[in-house]
Amino acid sequence: MIEQTTQTETELARLPVTCIQDVLLARMIVRQESARMGFPPQLVTQIATATSEITRNVVEHSGGVGQARILEVAEPLRRGLKIAVQDTGSGIPDVKRVLAGTSPGAGIPGCRRVMDEFGITSESRRGTTVTMLKWLPLVPRQT
Repeated sequence: MIEQTTQTETELARLPVTCIQDVLLARMIVRQESARMGFPPQLVTQIATATSEITRNVVEHSGGVGQARILEVAEPLRRGLKIAVQDTGSGIPDVKRVLAGTSPGAGIPGCRRVMDEFGITSESRRGTTVTMLKWLPLVPRQT
């Protein structure tokens, strides 16, 4: 029998992504929320950098309007921070090449490497959605 994981998501922020100021705001909110949740400083920086890269891509490359959602994710044994960025732009012609780092968009594979979970979907003339999640490191129990 397959166990079902109960996961809850609490939206912490939802903001438009249309200009560089929105990129900076998303980065600031992610820094604050990840620090509040107890992420170590190095991981706070990684999460903020990944958020900045993906939201900047919306502003610079999508040709459309985007939105970023920042969510706290909770499961029975762990918590994490999820960032979902969606745009209505032109889409990425070859997502596999971008993820392999063989075409423009080298920041995307870097984001994928620093996050625990990463997903990207893109359709021509419909836009791109990137979802990233970082789990809080488990703290060993004191015995």
